[in-house]
Amino acid sequence: MPTRKFTVHELADLGVPPDSPKDIKYSETVLVDEHVSMSKYSQVRRCVFRDDDGRTYGVTYEAQVEAGHYEVGPPPENHGWLGATVEAVEVEQRPVIVARWEPVGDEPAVDRPARGAIDSLAAVWFQEAGAREDVARESAAAWIIQHADEVAELYDAYLDSAEGEQ
Repeated sequence: MPTRKFTVHELADLGVPPDSPKDIKYSETVLVDEHVSMSKYSQVRRCVFRDDDGRTYGVTYEAQVEAGHYEVGPPPENHGWLGATVEAVEVEQRPVIVARWEPVGDEPAVDRPARGAIDSLAAVWFQEAGAREDVARESAAAWIIQHADEVAELYDAYLDSAEGEQ
């Protein structure tokens, strides 16, 4: 698992972590900011970002809990990072299908018949993972192309086996 150490200042220059998860749609470097877990007064989040060399990395950090008018305690000092450097893990995007339980009778979250395949996949990726919309569309298109390539390989193998039988 490739890792890289970033200084806290380098991360700040890259916009990591964002001031708010909603800010990623305005960032050129931050791709995803997702919730990982909760503690009593803070939450652990994971930020995926692109460095100056175009590689993507993920770091976890602590953020204050968004709880409206309820007491949530002070914000975590230095995002919960100890020291002047933070270890980031190099990451890549992989499609993962997740099943979830939803109430009976509710309409699906994504209106698939009214959208094209890329828009439907992008909407799911945007809703489920909190990815930026342009990243979601790019990923959806890549998955469809990858699937088409896999189907073409299977079809070619089928044709080759059919020719061998004749």
